[in-house]
Amino acid sequence: MNRLARIAYLGFVAGDSKAFTIIHQVSFAIMLGASAALLSALRPDSAVADDSILTGAGLLIVATLGAVYSERFSRAWVPNLVIPLLDFLALGLCRWATYPDGGVLSILAFTPVVWLVTSFRTRGAVISVAAVLITLSSVSLFGGEAPVDAARIVLALILPVAVILVSAMIIGLETRLSSTNLRLSAALDRQRDLTRDLQRTSTLLRGTGASVDVGVKVLDENGTTVFENPAFMTHLNAAVARMTGEQDSPADAVAAGAMDAGVDEVDMFCADGITRIPPSDSPLTRARRGERFSDELIWVGPQDGEQLALSVTAVGWQGHPGIAPHTIVTTQDVTATQQLIRARERILASVSHELRTPLTSIMGYTELALDELDDGSAAAASAIASYLTVVQRNSDQLLTMVEDILRTQQTQSNRFELEITEFELTPLIDDVVAQLRSTAADQEVELAVESAGSPTISADSKRITQVLTNLVVNGIKYSGPGHRVTVRTQSDALGAGFDVVDDGAGIPAAEVDQLFTAFFRGAAARASSQRGVGLGLALVKGIVDAHAGTIAVSSIEGAGSTFSVRIPSRDEGIRP
Repeated sequence: MNRLARIAYLGFVAGDSKAFTIIHQVSFAIMLGASAALLSALRPDSAVADDSILTGAGLLIVATLGAVYSERFSRAWVPNLVIPLLDFLALGLCRWATYPDGGVLSILAFTPVVWLVTSFRTRGAVISVAAVLITLSSVSLFGGEAPVDAARIVLALILPVAVILVSAMIIGLETRLSSTNLRLSAALDRQRDLTRDLQRTSTLLRGTGASVDVGVKVLDENGTTVFENPAFMTHLNAAVARMTGEQDSPADAVAAGAMDAGVDEVDMFCADGITRIPPSDSPLTRARRGERFSDELIWVGPQDGEQLALSVTAVGWQGHPGIAPHTIVTTQDVTATQQLIRARERILASVSHELRTPLTSIMGYTELALDELDDGSAAAASAIASYLTVVQRNSDQLLTMVEDILRTQQTQSNRFELEITEFELTPLIDDVVAQLRSTAADQEVELAVESAGSPTISADSKRITQVLTNLVVNGIKYSGPGHRVTVRTQSDALGAGFDVVDDGAGIPAAEVDQLFTAFFRGAAARASSQRGVGLGLALVKGIVDAHAGTIAVSSIEGAGSTFSVRIPSRDEGIRP
């Protein structure tokens, strides 16, 4: 039973041609054989030719075996032609043997007719009509003892005419089906092409979205996310990391559910970085409400921590009338730009303050000196002299500050001029230390030199003096009373130079990388009473770079800092 069910499944569901051929032929053989046998048994007195029935049964067996082993034929058309013809012969013999009662068997002729027509189309129809005329119509016309008359001829021709009509219908239906199949195949090919194009376009869009640093989030008409590129997730991860303080592992915060909450749940502030944005007014919430805005600046993260600046835009999109409108929210990380703007503001404030202090002093003492000019006494002359001394000191301070700014700009634009000579480093260090001993004494800082030989370098001695002076003065300023600043001559693979070592408070690790940035002042420098605008170390770095040298910093908070300067030998080249 299972085998028969499998054959039926293969023939009628899976479309297996062999299984369908077997089912077709076995069904015809059973119908014809059973019908002929029943007629022979139920009408024993009729003119039933047992030998014709047996011959027909034999032909049916041969045809059925041909259907079972049809795949063994070297040419596929052979069984499709031979088996239906054998069926016609068997049907004709059974029709002859059961005449006149077997006339009803003629209807079974349509089984081989359909087989031939579907296999050979018009030629199959011609073969079918010829086979019906030979095997069935001839029996209807000449069987029995009744004379051949017009009525009998009409009866004999009804079946061939019906075969012609059925064949024409089959051919017409098959033609229409073939045409429909061709159209469906063409439509399927177009659909496949469109699918491939859509896949390529989708891959391209996703690849483009993954490669840009602008965050993109697409919301449908219900506010549900339908697309989100990695940049948007990165911005959100960074925001969550700043919120949770887990800057090294933002994925942990995402795993904890912060990603599902979105930027609605993190600390957000307006462009001023102070005014808090409530969750009901967050960019995503507003976009879901249908609001549209462009390049709105928000700060994400706690105010007492590192914040992320995002420029957020929400626009509407409807690319096709059949597609519901969507909202596209974009985010761009503008933290660096905003930090530069803030740094510029701090620089302007710092420079303005540093310039205003000496200028105020100069103006005040100049006014006092002018007041004393009306008095020609010796006391007035002495007062004027002291006033002018203060004016001169503040003027020198202003001049130094302006020169530092100009030199910094020169180093940044590669217009730094050097006068290269060859000289010993130890005498230069001794001169600089000697000039700064009084400054160190005023700050209660010990100043020392440790010289291991006297290396010779090729450099601009004035510029190297400026570098050493700046580093030693910084060591004196920020070490504090009771500490020590030491200058050591050094020679290694990087060249000859010196180390300036102090045992002061050290520099926080987060500030070390920014020490040589123009106008940068560390937290300790800003909190101290030491004046400055943060140009000294930037100028030092520019001078060392102009000599193709290196400057490195190592510092431990609470244990001091070491600034190492190395100048390569002359044959290694110096940038003019």
